[in-house]
Parts: sequence; structure tokens; C-alpha cells
Amino acid sequence: MKCVSISFKTAPEKIRNKFAFTDSERENFLSQLSEFITDAKCIILATCNRTEIYVESKGSVFSILEDLLAKKTNLSVSEIRKYARYYEEQSAIEHIFKVTCGLDSMIVGENEILSQVKQTYLDSLREKRTGYELNTTFLSALSCAKKIKTQTAISKSALSFATLACNEIRHFMQKNNILSPKIMIIGGSGKIGSTIIRNILNKDFNAKIYATKRVHGNSIDFTDKVEVLDYTRRFEYLKNMDIVVSATKSPHYTINYEDTISNLSSKKVLFIDLALPYDIDREISKIENCELITIDYFKEVVRSNNLKREKAVEDAHDILNQELQKIYKNIIYHNALAKIQIQNEKYKDFSLEKFLYHLKDKLDANSFANVIDAIEQEGSCIV
Repeated sequence: MKCVSISFKTAPEKIRNKFAFTDSERENFLSQLSEFITDAKCIILATCNRTEIYVESKGSVFSILEDLLAKKTNLSVSEIRKYARYYEEQSAIEHIFKVTCGLDSMIVGENEILSQVKQTYLDSLREKRTGYELNTTFLSALSCAKKIKTQTAISKSALSFATLACNEIRHFMQKNNILSPKIMIIGGSGKIGSTIIRNILNKDFNAKIYATKRVHGNSIDFTDKVEVLDYTRRFEYLKNMDIVVSATKSPHYTINYEDTISNLSSKKVLFIDLALPYDIDREISKIENCELITIDYFKEVVRSNNLKREKAVEDAHDILNQELQKIYKNIIYHNALAKIQIQNEKYKDFSLEKFLYHLKDKLDANSFANVIDAIEQEGSCIV
């Protein structure tokens, strides 16, 4: 298995934006990949903080992926190499484990990434884009993440983007003496948007919440406490809003500069963009009385929070390392199974003593000692 990763660790927000995939871009990318690798087994994980491509292939695929990414992003291969990290075999397995468990996230231990990896895997499985190694790795990573969340405190004090957004909303209310804010959530039917709505309600901001909905969009929870707006009329309501939060998968701006400046009142407005590609035009930050917060704004807050949770992270790594050893051995055994069956036939008349005598000449001292120890331990367990 191979992986190419572009994340918040390697690329700024503006560059990560270029690697974000819409559904149609994803289908096109996979179609092009199949031209180079017949029946390509591939999973594309795309979140607000990372784009990662996992390919199950015995041959080299990195140059192919670089060329396809260059075509998609209009960046040169040398530029892509500047922002990408490359993993293969056990390092690729370890990487997706860390990602799924929240150990590679900007917010260490965050909960959103687990559901994102799970949904991405299930979509790829349904589309028959996975093979033995991808299936085994992703299922084991998901299982490991659940074990870490139940056996450690890593997620108990973890901040989420929804929590951070609500903290900024509260700060903006206090700073501007807003007692009953009007808050518009664009993407309220999505996971992050609905979580933000839930957090606002739980924190009792005494807010009037509006959530936009597209004509064919998903239903919005909390409809008894939230006024649902037609997405196409969002700018009509903008002049009455104190806070606008956008968290969609739209490939285009949900809030652009021209429509915003022509529909604003004179009061101060906070815009929070939790999407990648961008939902909110960055030029809005230049408008008087407008404040814009993006995902990268939270980096320092997150860094400070992560330092406080080092013990939980250490416990999580212990579990992760144990689970990694299991999957490494499972994949090694699976890949060697055909050869093992051939060897079984070859050595069917060998006694254990003859077999060990044969291995003695083939292995170095440490490897041979490990084999002997394993056999002795197995023998003591049987007795």
C-alpha cells in the first residue's frame, strides 16, 4: 500500500485548497488512475485539513499520482513534492492508523476524523475500490481508534472545530455586548454544521439560529429551534446577522465579496469559515466591521491544548503500536500464504528437528533464536 498526503503539517490553507476534491473531481481522478493501473484499488480521503490518496499496488505509483495531482491542481510536480509526504508498506499503514485515531490531527484526539475515515472507507467499499490490504488496514484502523477512545482520555478533553467556533462566537458576543445574537449556519445539515448548532443550543447563547438549506439538500435537525432558510436567499438575510458560520463541501464560495458588501448593515459581523475549499471569500476580511476567522486561525489554540494532553496521547500510542504489530503480521502472513502452501508440500516429510536444522543455516543468530523462543513458548502453552 502506498500513500501520498498533503495536510496542514505540510501545506498552508491556500495550497491545501487546491488539493480538495469535489465528487466529480474524485470520480475523474479515479478514472484517470485506472488508465495507468488496471482495476486500481484506491481510497481518497479528503477533509478540511488533509487530502490523502491510498493505493493498493505492488508496483510504483508515486510518479503516476504526482502527474495526476499536477494536472488537477495546475502545480508542477516539483511543487507537489514540496508539499506532499510519501508513505509505503508499513509506514502507510501506520499513517492511516494515526490519522484515524486522531493522533495526526491539528486537534489531537478530535472526534470528526473517525467518522470521516469511516464514511470514506464505506463509500470506497461500496464502489468496489478496495482490495484485501486496504480493507484490512482501514477496518483495523477504525477498530483501533474506537479502542483508544474508550480506553484513554484522549477524546475527553479534545477540542473540536465546532467547540472552537462556539468559543469564538461567545468571545465576539462579549466583546461587542451582543446579548441575543442572530447566527446563520450555512451547511447546517452537514456534520460540522449540525454539531455547531447543537453546541450553540447547549451553551444557551440566547441566539436566534438560522440554517440554510438547498432545494435538494438533507433535512436539518432541531427544526423546532432553528429557522430554515432557502440557501439562494442567504444574502437577503445577511444584513440582520451578527454571526455567519459556513461549513459546506461546496466547490464555490457560499459567501462572496460583492454580494456581501452590498447586503451588509453598519453593525459588526463575525464570519467563521470551517470549509476547504474555502466557503468565504477572503476579501471579506477587508470590509469595515467584518471579522473573518478560518481553520488556520485556531492553530495556536490547538497547539496549547495538545500540550496539556500528552499523557493521554502517550497511552494512545501504546495501544496503537500494539494494534499495528497485529496488522503487520496479518498482512505479512496473507502475502506469504501462497508461498507457505508451496513450502508445506516441499517439507511435508520433515520433522520439526530437521526443519530447524535447515533454518539454522539460513538465518542469522538473532532470527534463529527468535524462532526457537517462539516454538518453546508455544510448546509451554500447549502443555
